[in-house]
Amino acid sequence: MAGKTPVRWGILGAAKFAREHMAPAIHAARGATLVGLATSGAEKAAPFQAFAPGLKFFESYEALLASPEIDAVYIPLPNHLHVEWTLKALDAGKAVLTEKPIAMEEAEFDTLIAARDRTGLLAAEAYMIVHHPQWKKARALVAEGAIGALRHVRGAFCYNNADEPENIRNRPETGGGALRDIGVYTFGSTRFVSGKEPVKGGMRANISFENEVDTLSLVTAEFPGFTLETMVSMRLNPYQEMAFFGDRGTLRLTAPFNPADLAKRQ
Repeated sequence: MAGKTPVRWGILGAAKFAREHMAPAIHAARGATLVGLATSGAEKAAPFQAFAPGLKFFESYEALLASPEIDAVYIPLPNHLHVEWTLKALDAGKAVLTEKPIAMEEAEFDTLIAARDRTGLLAAEAYMIVHHPQWKKARALVAEGAIGALRHVRGAFCYNNADEPENIRNRPETGGGALRDIGVYTFGSTRFVSGKEPVKGGMRANISFENEVDTLSLVTAEFPGFTLETMVSMRLNPYQEMAFFGDRGTLRLTAPFNPADLAKRQ
């Protein structure tokens, strides 16, 4: 990045994931500098300023978006706020990286795409699978026939946050639920590795709810040439695995999504 001006980043909200993972990553990245954080109180900005001295505190999201010091915005807000603030960031002239799911309804994606095209700015969902070397290798192995013809995929991703009733994942009004939080990993990795999409009408689900959010979802789906069986839960001991079964071999990923977190929890 020598000779290029670093992208100046701002963050909307002092989310735990932003504090522990994304903000330090932005701060450490080549070609990027973490400039600002918008949150409800200066005390919430202090942990960010501990590793990013000089980080500017903004008292409102609007103030950060209006700042000429910010080029791009990372949005780790609760799910139900993703579309609203992605659109506001684009309209403010900022490129946007928004946590998954970037939207909760199909039509909202069309709205975001139209705003991206209208502004000419990048709007992206924070979704690591398509960029991760492990998953790129898995995709290449399946594509080159290392396991023969893909016939079945089995996936599981779970954790237990039953003791956190105020967690946004446990609240319907903030777009909670296991499928919205982690279903994208088991389904998305299957789509990425296989390069195929589910067959219309070929999906079945058995879902358990608490407080109007899904806490255990068992889903089967048909893809062209193979089937998928997946489980995601917010009420089980931490576990994650993806397995791709072919007629000449099996590809098994035992730490497919967040291995550091998995090791810490087990």
